[in-house]
Amino acid sequence: MKTKLHLSAIFYRSFGFYLWAIPMAAWRALGCPTARNLYVLIPALVLFKFFLQGITIYIFRRRYAHLFFFYANANLSQRQLFAAAFVADFVLFSLSMGIIQLASEWIR
Repeated sequence: MKTKLHLSAIFYRSFGFYLWAIPMAAWRALGCPTARNLYVLIPALVLFKFFLQGITIYIFRRRYAHLFFFYANANLSQRQLFAAAFVADFVLFSLSMGIIQLASEWIR
């Protein structure tokens, strides 16, 4: 179990920064909205994250398909890897948006 979690983390690290940094850059480009404005923007950011995740899955399955043999030796399928990466990405995104929201309310 520990090995599978470690391998899932390695897989997520190969592209996770981009899945986190691109929506944060979009949030920053929109003027760093907080409070009520952030609540309006969150559904759009979540849809944008779904879109980025789809692009990532497409690119990895087409361009880096040979890398999945490494994970297959540990009995991890592509579906398990991408599901774990999506959950980790969504949790990190939710935590970051929650921290931004709490910080904006706390500073006032």
